[in-house]
Amino acid sequence: MKFLFIIFLSITSLLTYSQDSLKITFYNLLNFPSSQQDRTDTLKKILDYIKPDIFVVNELTSFNGGALIKNNVLNAGGSNIYQSALFFDGPDTDNLLFYNQNKFSLYSQQQIPTQLRDISEYVLYYKNQINLVSDTSFIYVYSIHLKAGNSPVNEELRRQEAESFKQFLVNNNRNERLIIGGDFNFYYASEPGCQEILYGQGLNLLDPINQMGNWHNSSSFKNIHTQSTRSATGGYAGGAYGGMDDRFDIIFVSNDAINGASGLKYIENTYIAEGQDGSYFNQALNNVNNSQVPQEIANALFYMSDHLPVSLSFYLNSPTSILIQESDKIKFIKGYNYLNVDFMENQILDVTIYDLNGRVLYKDKTYNQKQIEIDLSYFRKGFYIINCNLQNERINHKFIID
Repeated sequence: MKFLFIIFLSITSLLTYSQDSLKITFYNLLNFPSSQQDRTDTLKKILDYIKPDIFVVNELTSFNGGALIKNNVLNAGGSNIYQSALFFDGPDTDNLLFYNQNKFSLYSQQQIPTQLRDISEYVLYYKNQINLVSDTSFIYVYSIHLKAGNSPVNEELRRQEAESFKQFLVNNNRNERLIIGGDFNFYYASEPGCQEILYGQGLNLLDPINQMGNWHNSSSFKNIHTQSTRSATGGYAGGAYGGMDDRFDIIFVSNDAINGASGLKYIENTYIAEGQDGSYFNQALNNVNNSQVPQEIANALFYMSDHLPVSLSFYLNSPTSILIQESDKIKFIKGYNYLNVDFMENQILDVTIYDLNGRVLYKDKTYNQKQIEIDLSYFRKGFYIINCNLQNERINHKFIID
Protein backbone atom coordinates (compact mmCIF):
# COMPACT_ATOMS: atom_id res chain seq x y z
CA MET A 1 0.00 0.00 0.00
CA LYS A 2 2.84 2.40 0.79
CA PHE A 3 4.36 1.77 -2.66
CA LEU A 4 1.06 2.47 -4.42
CA PHE A 5 0.59 5.67 -2.38
CA ILE A 6 4.02 6.91 -3.46
CA ILE A 7 3.12 6.20 -7.10
CA PHE A 8 -0.14 8.09 -6.62
CA LEU A 9 1.65 11.14 -5.24
CA SER A 10 4.38 11.11 -7.86
CA ILE A 11 1.92 10.86 -10.77
CA THR A 12 -0.63 13.39 -9.49
CA SER A 13 2.14 15.90 -8.82
CA LEU A 14 2.77 15.97 -12.58
CA LEU A 15 -0.77 16.86 -13.56
CA THR A 16 -2.28 20.20 -14.50
CA TYR A 17 -5.98 21.03 -14.49
CA SER A 18 -8.45 22.80 -16.78
CA GLN A 19 -12.17 23.19 -17.38
CA ASP A 20 -14.23 22.57 -20.48
CA SER A 21 -17.91 21.93 -21.10
CA LEU A 22 -20.04 19.16 -22.56
CA LYS A 23 -23.50 19.59 -24.08
CA ILE A 24 -25.51 16.42 -24.54
CA THR A 25 -28.88 16.10 -26.29
CA PHE A 26 -31.34 13.19 -26.29
CA TYR A 27 -34.01 13.01 -29.01
CA ASN A 28 -36.76 10.56 -30.00
CA LEU A 29 -36.66 10.80 -33.82
CA LEU A 30 -40.05 9.20 -34.51
CA ASN A 31 -39.21 6.09 -36.54
CA PHE A 32 -36.40 7.60 -38.56
CA PRO A 33 -35.80 6.98 -41.42
CA SER A 34 -38.61 4.49 -42.15
CA SER A 35 -41.16 7.30 -41.76
CA GLN A 36 -40.26 10.23 -44.05
CA GLN A 37 -36.54 9.85 -44.73
CA ASP A 38 -36.53 13.39 -46.16
CA ARG A 39 -36.45 14.81 -42.63
CA THR A 40 -32.65 15.04 -42.71
CA ASP A 41 -32.75 18.72 -43.72
CA THR A 42 -35.16 19.40 -40.88
CA LEU A 43 -32.93 17.61 -38.37
CA LYS A 44 -29.91 19.54 -39.65
CA LYS A 45 -31.63 22.85 -38.88
CA ILE A 46 -32.34 21.68 -35.35
CA LEU A 47 -28.85 20.36 -34.60
CA ASP A 48 -27.12 23.36 -36.22
CA TYR A 49 -29.04 25.43 -33.68
CA ILE A 50 -28.55 23.17 -30.62
CA LYS A 51 -24.90 22.31 -31.34
CA PRO A 52 -24.53 19.26 -29.07
CA ASP A 53 -21.16 17.66 -28.35
CA ILE A 54 -22.93 14.32 -27.85
CA PHE A 55 -26.21 13.46 -29.59
CA VAL A 56 -28.21 10.41 -28.51
CA VAL A 57 -31.32 9.16 -30.29
CA ASN A 58 -34.27 6.79 -29.85
CA GLU A 59 -36.54 5.33 -32.53
CA LEU A 60 -33.85 4.78 -35.13
CA THR A 61 -35.11 2.12 -37.51
CA SER A 62 -32.01 1.14 -39.50
CA PHE A 63 -28.27 1.36 -39.93
CA ASN A 64 -28.97 3.63 -42.89
CA GLY A 65 -30.66 6.10 -40.57
CA GLY A 66 -27.52 6.41 -38.48
CA ALA A 67 -25.42 6.91 -41.61
CA LEU A 68 -27.78 9.64 -42.83
CA ILE A 69 -27.53 11.48 -39.52
CA LYS A 70 -23.74 11.24 -39.38
CA ASN A 71 -23.02 12.06 -43.02
CA ASN A 72 -25.92 14.27 -44.17
CA VAL A 73 -26.74 16.06 -40.93
CA LEU A 74 -23.86 16.28 -38.43
CA ASN A 75 -21.05 16.14 -41.02
CA ALA A 76 -22.88 17.81 -43.89
CA GLY A 77 -20.64 19.75 -46.26
CA GLY A 78 -17.67 17.42 -45.97
CA SER A 79 -16.94 17.85 -42.28
CA ASN A 80 -15.56 14.94 -40.27
CA ILE A 81 -16.17 16.26 -36.76
CA TYR A 82 -18.76 13.72 -35.65
CA GLN A 83 -18.37 9.99 -35.27
CA SER A 84 -20.99 7.44 -34.25
CA ALA A 85 -21.09 4.36 -32.09
CA LEU A 86 -21.84 1.01 -33.69
CA PHE A 87 -25.45 0.42 -34.69
CA PHE A 88 -27.12 -2.61 -33.10
CA ASP A 89 -30.31 -3.85 -34.72
CA GLY A 90 -32.23 -5.05 -31.68
CA PRO A 91 -35.90 -5.78 -31.12
CA ASP A 92 -38.27 -2.94 -32.08
CA THR A 93 -36.59 0.45 -32.76
CA ASP A 94 -33.02 1.24 -31.77
CA ASN A 95 -30.69 3.76 -30.16
CA LEU A 96 -27.48 5.39 -31.37
CA LEU A 97 -24.93 7.86 -30.05
CA PHE A 98 -22.98 10.44 -32.05
CA TYR A 99 -20.06 12.41 -30.62
CA ASN A 100 -17.64 15.19 -31.49
CA GLN A 101 -14.46 13.19 -32.04
CA ASN A 102 -12.30 16.27 -31.55
CA LYS A 103 -13.37 16.21 -27.91
CA PHE A 104 -14.36 12.63 -27.15
CA SER A 105 -13.52 9.04 -27.97
CA LEU A 106 -15.79 6.03 -27.58
CA TYR A 107 -14.14 3.59 -25.19
CA SER A 108 -16.77 0.83 -25.23
CA GLN A 109 -20.45 0.11 -25.76
CA GLN A 110 -22.89 -2.69 -25.01
CA GLN A 111 -26.57 -3.53 -25.15
CA ILE A 112 -28.67 -4.21 -22.06
CA PRO A 113 -31.60 -6.45 -23.04
CA THR A 114 -35.08 -5.90 -21.60
CA GLN A 115 -38.47 -7.38 -22.40
CA LEU A 116 -39.11 -4.87 -25.18
CA ARG A 117 -36.16 -2.78 -26.40
CA ASP A 118 -32.46 -2.86 -25.68
CA ILE A 119 -30.99 -0.15 -23.47
CA SER A 120 -27.66 1.06 -24.83
CA GLU A 121 -24.56 1.82 -22.78
CA TYR A 122 -21.89 4.09 -24.27
CA VAL A 123 -18.64 4.72 -22.37
CA LEU A 124 -16.70 7.75 -23.55
CA TYR A 125 -13.66 9.65 -22.44
CA TYR A 126 -12.79 13.28 -22.92
CA LYS A 127 -9.57 13.42 -24.93
CA ASN A 128 -7.99 16.15 -22.81
CA GLN A 129 -9.17 14.58 -19.59
CA ILE A 130 -6.92 11.61 -18.92
CA ASN A 131 -6.62 10.79 -15.23
CA LEU A 132 -3.75 8.40 -14.75
CA VAL A 133 -4.66 7.11 -11.30
CA SER A 134 -8.37 6.34 -11.58
CA ASP A 135 -11.14 6.02 -14.14
CA THR A 136 -12.57 9.51 -13.61
CA SER A 137 -12.14 10.25 -17.31
CA PHE A 138 -14.96 7.88 -18.30
CA ILE A 139 -18.48 9.16 -18.87
CA TYR A 140 -21.27 6.58 -18.91
CA VAL A 141 -24.15 7.49 -21.23
CA TYR A 142 -27.34 5.41 -21.45
CA SER A 143 -30.08 5.61 -24.08
CA ILE A 144 -33.43 4.32 -22.86
CA HIS A 145 -36.85 3.94 -24.51
CA LEU A 146 -39.34 2.27 -22.17
CA LYS A 147 -42.74 0.76 -22.97
CA ALA A 148 -45.41 3.25 -24.02
CA GLY A 149 -49.00 3.33 -22.77
CA ASN A 150 -50.83 4.33 -19.59
CA SER A 151 -52.44 1.01 -18.68
CA PRO A 152 -51.42 -0.90 -15.51
CA VAL A 153 -49.90 -3.60 -17.73
CA ASN A 154 -47.67 -1.06 -19.51
CA GLU A 155 -46.69 0.54 -16.20
CA GLU A 156 -45.56 -2.84 -14.93
CA LEU A 157 -43.55 -3.48 -18.09
CA ARG A 158 -41.79 -0.13 -17.62
CA ARG A 159 -41.02 -1.06 -14.03
CA GLN A 160 -39.49 -4.36 -15.12
CA GLU A 161 -37.36 -2.65 -17.77
CA ALA A 162 -36.20 -0.05 -15.25
CA GLU A 163 -35.34 -2.79 -12.76
CA SER A 164 -33.24 -4.64 -15.34
CA PHE A 165 -31.37 -1.42 -16.03
CA LYS A 166 -30.69 -0.59 -12.38
CA GLN A 167 -29.55 -4.16 -11.72
CA PHE A 168 -27.08 -3.80 -14.59
CA LEU A 169 -25.67 -0.60 -13.07
CA VAL A 170 -25.21 -2.17 -9.66
CA ASN A 171 -23.83 -5.47 -10.97
CA ASN A 172 -21.26 -3.60 -13.08
CA ASN A 173 -20.27 -1.01 -10.44
CA ARG A 174 -21.68 1.87 -12.46
CA ASN A 175 -22.36 4.54 -9.84
CA GLU A 176 -20.57 7.71 -10.96
CA ARG A 177 -20.54 10.02 -14.00
CA LEU A 178 -23.87 8.57 -15.18
CA ILE A 179 -26.01 10.36 -17.77
CA ILE A 180 -29.26 8.48 -18.43
CA GLY A 181 -31.67 9.87 -20.99
CA GLY A 182 -34.35 9.04 -23.49
CA ASP A 183 -38.08 8.46 -23.79
CA PHE A 184 -39.21 6.95 -20.49
CA ASN A 185 -42.95 7.23 -21.16
CA PHE A 186 -43.60 8.03 -17.49
CA TYR A 187 -46.88 9.84 -16.86
CA TYR A 188 -46.09 10.73 -13.27
CA ALA A 189 -43.10 10.52 -10.94
CA SER A 190 -44.77 8.18 -8.45
CA GLU A 191 -45.13 5.53 -11.17
CA PRO A 192 -43.24 2.36 -10.07
CA GLY A 193 -40.88 2.48 -13.06
CA CYS A 194 -39.88 6.06 -12.31
CA GLN A 195 -39.34 5.25 -8.65
CA GLU A 196 -37.15 2.34 -9.73
CA ILE A 197 -35.04 4.64 -11.91
CA LEU A 198 -34.71 7.13 -9.06
CA TYR A 199 -34.14 4.84 -6.08
CA GLY A 200 -34.06 1.19 -7.17
CA GLN A 201 -31.34 -1.31 -6.18
CA GLY A 202 -29.88 1.09 -3.62
CA LEU A 203 -28.47 3.37 -6.33
CA ASN A 204 -30.07 6.82 -6.42
CA LEU A 205 -30.35 8.97 -9.53
CA LEU A 206 -31.44 12.58 -9.75
CA ASP A 207 -33.56 14.84 -11.90
CA PRO A 208 -31.23 17.83 -12.38
CA ILE A 209 -34.13 20.32 -12.29
CA ASN A 210 -35.96 18.54 -9.44
CA GLN A 211 -39.33 18.63 -11.20
CA MET A 212 -40.87 15.41 -9.99
CA GLY A 213 -44.67 15.32 -10.03
CA ASN A 214 -47.81 14.33 -11.92
CA TRP A 215 -46.70 15.62 -15.30
CA HIS A 216 -49.53 14.30 -17.45
CA ASN A 217 -51.94 16.99 -18.60
CA SER A 218 -50.84 19.36 -15.84
CA SER A 219 -50.25 23.01 -16.70
CA SER A 220 -47.95 23.22 -13.66
CA PHE A 221 -45.30 21.48 -15.77
CA LYS A 222 -45.99 23.24 -19.08
CA ASN A 223 -42.40 24.54 -19.22
CA ILE A 224 -40.91 21.03 -19.31
CA HIS A 225 -43.44 18.99 -21.32
CA THR A 226 -41.81 17.24 -24.27
CA GLN A 227 -44.71 15.54 -26.07
CA SER A 228 -46.65 16.00 -28.32
CA THR A 229 -45.49 18.75 -30.64
CA ARG A 230 -48.68 18.22 -32.70
CA SER A 231 -52.23 19.05 -31.62
CA ALA A 232 -54.07 17.11 -34.31
CA THR A 233 -53.68 13.86 -36.19
CA GLY A 234 -51.86 13.65 -39.49
CA GLY A 235 -48.55 15.14 -38.36
CA TYR A 236 -45.56 14.75 -40.65
CA ALA A 237 -44.16 11.19 -40.30
CA GLY A 238 -47.10 10.25 -38.09
CA GLY A 239 -46.68 10.06 -34.36
CA ALA A 240 -48.88 11.01 -31.42
CA TYR A 241 -50.95 14.17 -31.18
CA GLY A 242 -52.89 16.11 -28.55
CA GLY A 243 -50.50 18.98 -27.89
CA MET A 244 -47.81 19.48 -25.28
CA ASP A 245 -48.95 17.76 -22.08
CA ASP A 246 -46.44 15.02 -21.13
CA ARG A 247 -42.87 14.88 -19.83
CA PHE A 248 -41.87 11.62 -21.45
CA ASP A 249 -38.30 12.67 -22.33
CA ILE A 250 -36.02 13.10 -19.31
CA ILE A 251 -32.33 13.10 -18.44
CA PHE A 252 -31.36 11.62 -15.08
CA VAL A 253 -27.84 11.81 -13.61
CA SER A 254 -25.85 10.36 -10.73
CA ASN A 255 -25.43 12.52 -7.64
CA ASP A 256 -21.73 13.24 -8.30
CA ALA A 257 -22.67 14.86 -11.63
CA ILE A 258 -24.60 17.50 -9.66
CA ASN A 259 -21.95 18.30 -7.06
CA GLY A 260 -18.93 17.78 -9.31
CA ALA A 261 -17.30 15.24 -7.01
CA SER A 262 -15.99 13.09 -9.87
CA GLY A 263 -14.93 15.67 -12.44
CA LEU A 264 -18.33 16.05 -14.15
CA LYS A 265 -20.56 18.89 -12.90
CA TYR A 266 -24.00 19.91 -14.11
CA ILE A 267 -24.15 23.57 -15.17
CA GLU A 268 -27.17 25.12 -13.50
CA ASN A 269 -30.06 26.26 -15.70
CA THR A 270 -28.83 24.36 -18.77
CA TYR A 271 -31.39 21.54 -18.59
CA ILE A 272 -33.94 22.36 -21.27
CA ALA A 273 -36.64 20.88 -23.45
CA GLU A 274 -35.51 22.51 -26.67
CA GLY A 275 -38.17 24.86 -28.06
CA GLN A 276 -40.43 24.65 -25.01
CA ASP A 277 -41.22 28.13 -23.67
CA GLY A 278 -44.34 27.11 -21.74
CA SER A 279 -46.82 28.54 -24.26
CA TYR A 280 -48.07 25.28 -25.77
CA PHE A 281 -50.04 23.44 -23.11
CA ASN A 282 -52.33 21.12 -25.08
CA GLN A 283 -51.30 22.95 -28.26
CA ALA A 284 -48.96 22.40 -31.19
CA LEU A 285 -45.42 23.70 -30.76
CA ASN A 286 -45.66 26.13 -33.69
CA ASN A 287 -49.11 27.44 -32.78
CA VAL A 288 -47.80 30.82 -31.53
CA ASN A 289 -44.54 32.70 -31.82
CA ASN A 290 -41.84 30.87 -29.89
CA SER A 291 -39.89 32.94 -27.38
CA GLN A 292 -37.18 30.33 -26.78
CA VAL A 293 -36.09 29.51 -30.33
CA PRO A 294 -36.48 31.20 -33.74
CA GLN A 295 -39.77 30.33 -35.40
CA GLU A 296 -37.90 28.46 -38.12
CA ILE A 297 -36.54 26.09 -35.45
CA ALA A 298 -39.97 25.75 -33.80
CA ASN A 299 -41.39 24.71 -37.18
CA ALA A 300 -38.55 22.23 -37.67
CA LEU A 301 -39.20 20.69 -34.25
CA PHE A 302 -42.88 20.39 -35.15
CA TYR A 303 -42.16 18.54 -38.39
CA MET A 304 -39.26 16.40 -37.19
CA SER A 305 -40.91 14.47 -34.36
CA ASP A 306 -43.80 14.34 -31.93
CA HIS A 307 -41.16 14.67 -29.15
CA LEU A 308 -38.86 17.53 -28.24
CA PRO A 309 -35.12 17.01 -27.76
CA VAL A 310 -33.86 17.46 -24.21
CA SER A 311 -30.41 18.90 -23.49
CA LEU A 312 -28.16 19.80 -20.59
CA SER A 313 -24.52 20.81 -20.12
CA PHE A 314 -21.71 19.86 -17.76
CA TYR A 315 -18.38 21.27 -16.77
CA LEU A 316 -15.50 18.84 -17.18
CA ASN A 317 -12.87 19.26 -14.50
CA SER A 318 -9.97 16.83 -14.44
CA PRO A 319 -6.25 16.39 -15.02
CA THR A 320 -5.40 17.27 -18.59
CA SER A 321 -1.69 16.82 -19.16
CA ILE A 322 1.66 15.74 -17.83
CA LEU A 323 4.15 18.54 -17.33
CA ILE A 324 7.23 16.59 -18.43
CA GLN A 325 5.99 14.20 -21.09
CA GLU A 326 8.36 14.81 -23.99
CA SER A 327 12.06 15.52 -24.34
CA ASP A 328 14.44 16.12 -27.21
CA LYS A 329 16.42 13.18 -25.83
CA ILE A 330 13.67 10.59 -26.27
CA LYS A 331 10.79 9.86 -28.64
CA PHE A 332 7.75 7.60 -28.20
CA ILE A 333 6.20 5.97 -31.27
CA LYS A 334 3.07 3.90 -30.72
CA GLY A 335 2.01 1.30 -33.27
CA TYR A 336 -0.91 -1.10 -33.41
CA ASN A 337 0.36 -3.39 -30.64
CA TYR A 338 3.75 -1.98 -29.74
CA LEU A 339 5.45 1.10 -28.33
CA ASN A 340 8.89 2.12 -29.56
CA VAL A 341 11.12 4.21 -27.31
CA ASP A 342 13.91 5.91 -29.28
CA PHE A 343 16.91 7.61 -27.63
CA MET A 344 19.17 10.23 -29.14
CA GLU A 345 22.28 8.54 -27.76
CA ASN A 346 23.38 5.27 -26.20
CA GLN A 347 22.77 5.31 -22.49
CA ILE A 348 21.41 3.47 -19.48
CA LEU A 349 17.62 3.64 -19.25
CA ASP A 350 15.10 2.36 -16.69
CA VAL A 351 11.61 1.88 -18.19
CA THR A 352 8.40 1.19 -16.21
CA ILE A 353 4.77 1.09 -17.39
CA TYR A 354 1.92 1.58 -14.89
CA ASP A 355 -1.79 1.02 -15.32
CA LEU A 356 -4.55 3.24 -13.92
CA ASN A 357 -4.24 1.70 -10.46
CA GLY A 358 -0.49 2.16 -10.19
CA ARG A 359 0.29 -1.49 -10.89
CA VAL A 360 3.57 -2.19 -12.67
CA LEU A 361 2.86 -4.01 -15.94
CA TYR A 362 6.28 -3.73 -17.54
CA LYS A 363 9.76 -3.05 -16.23
CA ASP A 364 13.10 -3.16 -18.03
CA LYS A 365 16.59 -1.71 -17.92
CA THR A 366 18.68 -1.18 -21.02
CA TYR A 367 22.39 -0.51 -21.44
CA ASN A 368 23.93 1.42 -24.32
CA GLN A 369 20.98 1.13 -26.67
CA LYS A 370 19.24 3.65 -28.90
CA GLN A 371 15.85 1.95 -29.19
CA ILE A 372 13.64 -0.56 -27.43
CA GLU A 373 10.33 -2.01 -28.65
CA ILE A 374 7.70 -2.88 -26.04
CA ASP A 375 5.08 -5.49 -26.90
CA LEU A 376 1.61 -4.19 -25.97
CA SER A 377 -0.41 -7.10 -27.33
CA TYR A 378 -1.19 -8.43 -23.85
CA PHE A 379 -2.32 -5.02 -22.50
CA ARG A 380 -6.03 -4.36 -22.14
CA LYS A 381 -7.78 -1.26 -23.51
CA GLY A 382 -7.18 1.74 -21.29
CA PHE A 383 -4.83 4.49 -20.18
CA TYR A 384 -1.18 3.91 -19.25
CA ILE A 385 1.86 5.91 -18.24
CA ILE A 386 5.40 4.99 -19.17
CA ASN A 387 8.12 6.30 -16.88
CA CYS A 388 11.64 6.56 -18.31
CA ASN A 389 14.56 7.32 -16.03
CA LEU A 390 17.59 8.55 -17.90
CA GLN A 391 20.85 9.22 -16.15
CA ASN A 392 19.90 12.79 -15.18
CA GLU A 393 16.25 13.14 -16.15
CA ARG A 394 12.88 11.46 -15.65
CA ILE A 395 10.40 11.54 -18.53
CA ASN A 396 6.74 10.52 -18.32
CA HIS A 397 4.53 9.83 -21.30
CA LYS A 398 0.84 8.85 -21.33
CA PHE A 399 -0.66 6.63 -24.00
CA ILE A 400 -3.95 4.93 -24.75
CA ILE A 401 -4.76 1.46 -26.02
CA ASP A 402 -8.21 1.45 -27.64
